[in-house]
Amino acid sequence: MSVIVQNCRTCGGRWFPVRLLCPRCGGADLATKSIERGTVQHLTHLGDVVIASVACDPEPLLVARLHGPVEVGDVVELTDRPGPSGRPVAFVPPSATPREESS
Repeated sequence: MSVIVQNCRTCGGRWFPVRLLCPRCGGADLATKSIERGTVQHLTHLGDVVIASVACDPEPLLVARLHGPVEVGDVVELTDRPGPSGRPVAFVPPSATPREESS
């Protein structure tokens, strides 16, 4: 499981969602990177739905829907595929993720 984010080859910043230019350095040399997990920073409960900000190391901060029992500080797997996995995951919709470049 993972989520695809953009990585600036000039300054090393990671961005989500897709950008045309790096917001940190203005560079256009952007590639994709797969991020597998992050740490829950904040939780918001909307009835049965739990939304969280999930910090990746070192960047970006993602907003995701949580599945499974999760608390602030927990490390969760990231996925762009909804559905039960048997363990806590953070779901980021695929329409918001860039396509992974082939190497």
